[in-house]
Amino acid sequence: MMKSVGQARVHPLKLAALTAPLSCMFAPAALAQELNDIDFDLALEIRGVESDLDFDEGEEIDSSGIGARVRVGANWQAGYDTSVRVRADASIFEFRDDERDSLDSVGGRVEVTHQYSDEVQVRGFVRRVENVALLEANSADQTSVGARLQWQKDNDRVRVTGEYRNREYDTATGGNGEGYRAIAQYNRRIAPYQWIRFELRHEDNESEDEPRRSYNRQIAHLRYSQPIAKRLRLRPSLEYRQWKYDARIAQGDPEGDLREDNYIAPGVDIAWGSATRGPYATASAEYRFRQSNDERFGSDAVRVGLRVGYRF
Repeated sequence: MMKSVGQARVHPLKLAALTAPLSCMFAPAALAQELNDIDFDLALEIRGVESDLDFDEGEEIDSSGIGARVRVGANWQAGYDTSVRVRADASIFEFRDDERDSLDSVGGRVEVTHQYSDEVQVRGFVRRVENVALLEANSADQTSVGARLQWQKDNDRVRVTGEYRNREYDTATGGNGEGYRAIAQYNRRIAPYQWIRFELRHEDNESEDEPRRSYNRQIAHLRYSQPIAKRLRLRPSLEYRQWKYDARIAQGDPEGDLREDNYIAPGVDIAWGSATRGPYATASAEYRFRQSNDERFGSDAVRVGLRVGYRF
């Protein structure tokens, strides 16, 4: 007696053979959906700096010159509460003084952000940058890994960040350095583009190969943003920095103490443009009232800068 169609059974291997073409048909759709979950961005920027800062203080882009930077990023929403961001950047900066060569830097960063709750967010990150200017050396390669904890409710936001950094110096003497950085930040949002922010940092760097590069530094920074026209903000700021080297004798110090420096710097930025896409520009100026127990590094300094770019 023949079985009815409802009672017919298909062997699992035959079923797989029948459904395989359907799987191939829907695979591109699944891949397209994954790509739709990735947000790409690109930023191009030109910058110029005019500075009276001492030659030995070439950290980041503090010295006079002109440069350009390109940044490419991709953000993937891995789940409802988790996102992954990958970023690569490259920059060049031509120093005005003859004592320094141009600085060509490349770097990359990967970070994973998880929204633990409505108020709490956790982020982990790792970054590698080649040929960057630092406080203790004009050129170094740096690898860093860290984490950030954020709490935000209504208009109040608190961030706490811890980071470990390992440095390989691209200098005649070479050597390595390592240390950590801790950051605490409070931000109060008053209105769109209007906020006040206070930040504290502590940094420590140790170099067994070259003790002169060892130091510790503390930074306090207060900034306020005030909209003054459409897409235009005025941002006054006040910053205090103090740092001490572990093995540099202060020249001219009657006590022969180790070198200690500090400055307080009032400044102001005028920023135009959107924080997400489109053109933007920022003009900045600050005056650093500086003190040092080393007679070579106690001069006040002016620093002005201009950044113009486009975010795609």
